[in-house]
This record gives sequence, structure tokens and C-alpha cells, in this order.
Amino acid sequence: MLKKDGVIWHTAISLDGFAADVNDSLAFMMGDDVGPPPDNPLVEEVMASLGCTLGGRRGYDISQDWDEVPKAYGMDDIPEYVVTRRPFPDDPRYRFADGNDLPAAVAMARATANGKMVVILGPTLGSSLLRVGLVDQILLQVAPVLIGAGVPIFADTGEPPVQLELIHSSQSGQGVNLLYQPRLI
Repeated sequence: MLKKDGVIWHTAISLDGFAADVNDSLAFMMGDDVGPPPDNPLVEEVMASLGCTLGGRRGYDISQDWDEVPKAYGMDDIPEYVVTRRPFPDDPRYRFADGNDLPAAVAMARATANGKMVVILGPTLGSSLLRVGLVDQILLQVAPVLIGAGVPIFADTGEPPVQLELIHSSQSGQGVNLLYQPRLI
């Protein structure tokens, strides 16, 4: 069901549609400390198929203040691109792509992934790539929490709605996985 060689926008969201809280924290996604998160076969499938990630500059900038530099899915040796319209920082831990040319950024990531999955991380970049037709599937992990405010999953640009087709749903603990593909109109 997951397109193992596709461009997948994978994100966790609150039930009320936020990808992060007002402080850019994802802690609310971790549950209520009752125990370790349940196994999630869909996420395990993403990890097994992962060839490269694409993230936005905002997420990159936020992570620079963290004590430990995040790794995609906690995995070493996964190439990570930061898509930005600003000058590229001198940071050998990441590859950088021009945000003014989204098709070229995706093409570079696909070439780097070498036939494996490219995973988009972050709501702004995910929204932008979806709107220009560069996303094959969207995997939403919906956490059973309402946070009320934060970073919305999809930016209001005033453009027409993007129609999606649900191709899979499953439960993982108290959370829900929803897999969509853009519907061609």
C-alpha cells in the first residue's frame, strides 16, 4: 500500500490538526508516559523503505538550538535535505536544496534515494509540495490529543482545496494511521 519508491509526506498531528504546539514542540505526540509507544507496522515499513528525507528550513533552524541534532527516524546514514529559499548554511550534516525550484529539489532527493522512498518532514514543505503535485502519498499519524493552537498541518493559502483519496487506515495504540493519495481531478 505504501509506495516504497515514492515521495511520501509523513507527519504526526493532533486530532485538531496541528503538527506542533505553539512552542514548536512535538512532545504532545509522545502520549501520556504510560509506557513505550506501540509498534506501528506502517512506520516500520517507512523506515525499511527510507532512502532520503526532505525537510524545511524552519525545522532546520529550530533544531539548531537543541542539545542533540535530530536524525530522521533516529537512523544514522539517511541523507537529509533541507529545502530553503535562503542562503545555504555551512553545515556538513545536511544537504541543501533550492526552495525556489521544488521540482529540482524533489528530483535531487529521488536520485539520492536511489529507488527508495523520499519522506517529506514538516507541514510547510509538505503543503507546498502537495500543492504543486510532487507528493505521491500522505501518511498522517493522528494522536489522540487536542492542543487548541500551534502549527497547522496545512497552510491556508487561499488556493482551491486539494482532494485526497483514503487508501488505508489502521489503529496503533490509541492513535490512527491514515494513508491518502492526491486525487486526480
